[in-house]
Amino acid sequence: MPEYEVDVLPGEVLQWIREDSRRKPQRLWVRASKEFRLEDESVAARTGEDELDLVAATGLLEISPQGGRGGWTLQLRAEGTAELRPFEEDNGEEDRDDITVDSFESEFLVPEHGEVEITLLADDAAARQRFQRWLRRRRASAQR
Repeated sequence: MPEYEVDVLPGEVLQWIREDSRRKPQRLWVRASKEFRLEDESVAARTGEDELDLVAATGLLEISPQGGRGGWTLQLRAEGTAELRPFEEDNGEEDRDDITVDSFESEFLVPEHGEVEITLLADDAAARQRFQRWLRRRRASAQR
């Protein structure tokens, strides 16, 4: 799926999510998660029987139309801080935890904390155009 840079602010995305959460039925599918990757294998601490590794956290917030209609997903990716936690690199699955949108905001959208990468994943050119129309409507309704 091709990725495109988009000129959207994290605050705009949070506003859209909050507005949509008041709708019945909701129109957006939203997932906030925290991914972990081994930062430095040479740094480890022992606490009892558990081994803890230095692990970097990355926050990921994704929104798309409910039911996958539209063929696009908007992603916000932000680097977090490193922390000590158990990490099994060879478990064959991503080390990823679902979190709330509020947790994503408080952990990853901190001023002077770092860059937030915002990308659009679109199935094709038509899906990208559908996103652009959707974005224009969101911004127009916010100006009213």
